[in-house]
Amino acid sequence: MTTIRTVTASLPISAETLYDFLSDLSRHRAFLEPGAQGFTGDTDRHFYVIEIMGMKMPQEMVAKTRIPGQLVSLVPGARKMFDHELRFEIATTAEGSTLCLVDEADIPMMMAMMGAEKLLQGQIDNALARIQELAVVGQIG
Repeated sequence: MTTIRTVTASLPISAETLYDFLSDLSRHRAFLEPGAQGFTGDTDRHFYVIEIMGMKMPQEMVAKTRIPGQLVSLVPGARKMFDHELRFEIATTAEGSTLCLVDEADIPMMMAMMGAEKLLQGQIDNALARIQELAVVGQIG
């Protein structure tokens, strides 16, 4: 199992507001696009296609765990490339909240040799940066 994590970002919104945004998977469109093509989603799951090295890869994620103000975790749905769990770890601070994304991934050897870990790191880093941007400009809440 490979653990991939982002830095911990400080956000100017409450942990509850951040949790409300992240716990509704339909809202993930805001930080996944434009890389997520054909995004569809509801409260409990979302589906989209990403292009990696010229190949279109379907992604389906479903909510696994929700702890208000603290954690939202997602796992692959029926369409999956490999087993993994993506966690949005939230904490309260005096200025608002913090967020760290952690992906526990069972990356197949062939995908690992093709650089899947670096691709995943880039995806979660981009997601965190986009969430932070949305929070700063007041688009979460």
